[in-house]
Amino acid sequence: MKKVYIKNFNGVLDDVMKSEEFEFVTDARDADVLVLWQDIRGDMLELCKINDEYLHKPVVVVQHGRGATRDYLPPNSFKSYATKYCCWGQKEYDRLQKAGFGDKAIITGSPLIKRLRPREIHDGKNIIFVPVITTHEEPENIITYWELKKIELSKAQDVLRKHSKELKDMWHSWVIDPDSVTADSIPYHILNKGWRVLTKATSVHDKRLYIGDMVSSLQHNKSHIDDCTKLLTMMDCVVGNEEGTFQLLAMAMDIPCVMVEGFSYKNYGGVDYTTIEVIKTDGTVWCDDKDLEKIIDQELNEPSRLKDKRKKVVEDEFGDVNSNPVQNIINVIKEVS
Repeated sequence: MKKVYIKNFNGVLDDVMKSEEFEFVTDARDADVLVLWQDIRGDMLELCKINDEYLHKPVVVVQHGRGATRDYLPPNSFKSYATKYCCWGQKEYDRLQKAGFGDKAIITGSPLIKRLRPREIHDGKNIIFVPVITTHEEPENIITYWELKKIELSKAQDVLRKHSKELKDMWHSWVIDPDSVTADSIPYHILNKGWRVLTKATSVHDKRLYIGDMVSSLQHNKSHIDDCTKLLTMMDCVVGNEEGTFQLLAMAMDIPCVMVEGFSYKNYGGVDYTTIEVIKTDGTVWCDDKDLEKIIDQELNEPSRLKDKRKKVVEDEFGDVNSNPVQNIINVIKEVS
């Protein structure tokens, strides 16, 4: 039985770590093979350098997020220390080919495919805003979010105006008969007929600026991916400033995505990303923030409009949703030498 040293991130290796086909070790020196989520920066890079010079063990890198293979292309053109690189889909495979690492690339599909969930029926329309994650808060995040809040408040006012007579009759008095008022007696079923905006924030986001419903999810948390997919079961549209892993999960669950133009990376993690490839696909609608309400309404009114294009993006970048990526990765680990 092979001894495996494994480092996980973003939940991508959760199910591989449950395999009974390996003996997992906590010291890389005791391993037959190293399985890592990246080989280009931080502790993983240092481990790869040590392994390259002293340990000489095979290294399997498993793609941890959407577009991760861009790191091997300009502007940074990082060296790959992997013996084999497990790509999610054809797009990532093609990037590695272009970077000169085609001999390392194997399309396995994304292990996150197994974490997808069926969507749930719910009242109203839920829009989730996913701010860009860098090393600090970004102004473009707040501009987009506040535009969403303006739309949400405007639509809430419209609901109040439309149902004002009904609400006058239904809203219990807190002053005259406070004991008769319960949570069930407040007419939220009317108030919630419009939009609801939710923000998915992380530790880098300034939570004081996001005025409203918010959930926090950190990529190193064990429940991160399950939290994300559970959240998506109740969403009708995803809004953000870039196409990332969360948007790919949304498309795999057939949820419309709307991205706002204007954001561009600069320095990230001490590395220059100013000219990195920007992922823009036909499965997502890109727009100016001033057109946000019109575009979101369009996608909510015709949620299947880009269904086929979303499916194609998922096939190209996520892999075959009917495949078994976890077993594919396990097979790579077993066969590498």
